[in-house]
Amino acid sequence: MKRQIMITMATAVLLTTQVTTMAPQVLAQETATSTTTTSEASGMERLQINAVAIGNALTSEQETYTLDKLGIKGETPIYKTTGADLVKYLPGNGFTDQWAVYSSVRMQTADKNDGITVDIATPENITKITAAQYQNAALTAGISDAKLTIASAVPIDGSGALAGVYKIVEESGGIIDQKRVEVAQDEMEVLATITEQNKDKAGYSDEALNKAQEEAKTTLAEQTAKGENLTQADIKQAVEDALANNGLKDIITSDQLNELTSVVDSMKENNILSDFVNQLDLSNAKQQIEEKSKGLWTKIKDFFSGIWSSITGMFGGNDEQPTEESIVQ
Repeated sequence: MKRQIMITMATAVLLTTQVTTMAPQVLAQETATSTTTTSEASGMERLQINAVAIGNALTSEQETYTLDKLGIKGETPIYKTTGADLVKYLPGNGFTDQWAVYSSVRMQTADKNDGITVDIATPENITKITAAQYQNAALTAGISDAKLTIASAVPIDGSGALAGVYKIVEESGGIIDQKRVEVAQDEMEVLATITEQNKDKAGYSDEALNKAQEEAKTTLAEQTAKGENLTQADIKQAVEDALANNGLKDIITSDQLNELTSVVDSMKENNILSDFVNQLDLSNAKQQIEEKSKGLWTKIKDFFSGIWSSITGMFGGNDEQPTEESIVQ
């Protein structure tokens, strides 16, 4: 992560972290690794970040390999993602403070309305979380217009890299709303479980499911922006329509539909849909989604086949095993 990154902190920003203040003012601070600039047009501050979050369990050789895969050149602060970070940012997944972390992330912001792009630099080693799932989780957590590059030196699920995204934001002076993070984790778990349940069905793809999820959130954000009081029936209809638009209507079961509806309803209850209005340029959101479907989504590979004999939870498997090597040095 030796690239300059720009992050904007506020309830309506380029790369948004939900700020819990009495007024929607930017909460950002000058640090040794970040600077701020102000947009005269919008009056909001942008936090510039130059940082990387790397797994704390890596050997020196593995760290060098990982940084190379992330395309790191020059001076960049490197944060260590630890088991404690997994507990903090990915609650409810059975992690402990002693958990070993291997997956790492580089974060760069993009131009406004570019959305979130994800490049898995070591696809053979990120075995569980897909690029589309990283994208959706980051967006739900309040991060937009950014490029995430994920890498690992060993086969793992990739949860450490996701925690690293949140850590980078906070270490750079921003605030991550924990409730948003929890909703994002719930969403990722539901999407990952549905993909696992349907991965062998003809016509199904993880890309299509995540695209449908983003489409449903965009539709509901548009309705929220118009002042509509969304009911659970409205949310379910939006999810159904998005699934149909992406060829999944006859694949997703009623139980899975209810799970997706419940996740989006939780977003509404926590005002995430309201903030989502500000994270997307709603005038061309559909075009953005279509472009992603032709670009990013087509590059995403299915890493499930033959990797795990069983999955015991969202973040089960080889990633972040509790070992003595997990202690930060």
